[in-house]
Amino acid sequence: MTSDQSNISQASPNRKTMEERAEALGRLVATQVARGRRVESQTNVNAVLVRGKPVNHILHLLLCVPTVGFWVLIWIGLVAFGGERREMVTVDEWGNTAVSDLGR
Repeated sequence: MTSDQSNISQASPNRKTMEERAEALGRLVATQVARGRRVESQTNVNAVLVRGKPVNHILHLLLCVPTVGFWVLIWIGLVAFGGERREMVTVDEWGNTAVSDLGR
């Protein structure tokens, strides 16, 4: 084996076992939960996390009545920019973790 070939084989990352991948995911999920996310679902290699709270539509409907509809503007803003947001956390075969936004 030439020196170039040995450098390539040493530089290639090793694939992680399922237990190592699950451990890496667990560490990332724990960090995200500490930042205020909630776990919606989880497997050994991915998890769906939720941040924020759902909009209480009944409350906002009731607030529209005494404000003669003015509260609708605030309600629309909350629906557009507030509420829950979901993120997918994944671990690949080499133990690299990634967080991607799933939206609402």
